[in-house]
Amino acid sequence: MTTKTDKTIIAFLLALQDLNTSLSAQEKQNLQEVAKQLDTQPRAWESHIEESLLEIIFANGELNKFYKYYQSQLKNVEKIPHDLLPNEAEISSLITRDKLGIAKGFKPNSEATGYERQLNNVVVIIGNSEKPEETVKQAIFLGKLKQYLTQSNPSN
Repeated sequence: MTTKTDKTIIAFLLALQDLNTSLSAQEKQNLQEVAKQLDTQPRAWESHIEESLLEIIFANGELNKFYKYYQSQLKNVEKIPHDLLPNEAEISSLITRDKLGIAKGFKPNSEATGYERQLNNVVVIIGNSEKPEETVKQAIFLGKLKQYLTQSNPSN
């Protein structure tokens, strides 16, 4: 079984996981604002939130480089198998590793459903963590996803 998901969020999470430097205080604050908006108003993703996330990405050269790489990888993938996306157990493991990531992502104020909500939850938890670039490295599903992309794009 596969699902069509927003590739901006996936490419961002993959890029953030590859980031070798820490985000600046301003970048962390901006990411926290994106997480807050995504938690409270996920329907505003296309009209407002996605643009805010892209601003964070484009302002950081290293993050932008990784983001563009993963966007190109994801371009060739129409649907991602469900087992490569986060489940509630994995999201819970991110919360326990980061005390600031309180179960905020599990009670969304939105009507987002299924894997869209799960990806939103990951962004909310990571965005609210003190060290998002370290918290995202704990997301096991991203490693599986990278492996899948490598297999789906053998020329890269």
